[in-house]
Amino acid sequence: MTFSDRGGWWVIAQLGLFAAYVFALVATDSLTEGFGLGFARITGVVTLVASIGIGAWSMVILGKDLTIFPHPLKEARLVDQGPYRLVRHPIYFSVILGAVGLALAFANPAAVLVALVFIPFFMAKTGFEEDALVDNVPGYREYRSTIPYRIIPRVM
Repeated sequence: MTFSDRGGWWVIAQLGLFAAYVFALVATDSLTEGFGLGFARITGVVTLVASIGIGAWSMVILGKDLTIFPHPLKEARLVDQGPYRLVRHPIYFSVILGAVGLALAFANPAAVLVALVFIPFFMAKTGFEEDALVDNVPGYREYRSTIPYRIIPRVM
């Protein structure tokens, strides 16, 4: 299977988006004063810690089927336990949550905006990924019909 068939260009695009996020976080000004700044920072830290927990839990549950490519590994199994009972792509949820949390913790509006771009990016990426999952993972079509949320529980 080629790099492109495995969804390698999605990985490259994601790395570019991460680079833009890091650039926004370190190269733009953070807020130093303003109403609710302390609350935003505390919310950001709590959100960041939650995202680490969700991401780690999701990766442990996914186990040997974890890959950086959106195309599943050969012999991949259906994972529908843990956070996968609530959302089909909890690792992407944890990335979005963590990026927003870190940006809030640093009170950096530019980084918050770039982090929000992760949402449409991951929605598009999961379209490619889910086509491959339906074709390669027995039971995924049924799982997708029972878990309505792709990335964000109770939202999308």
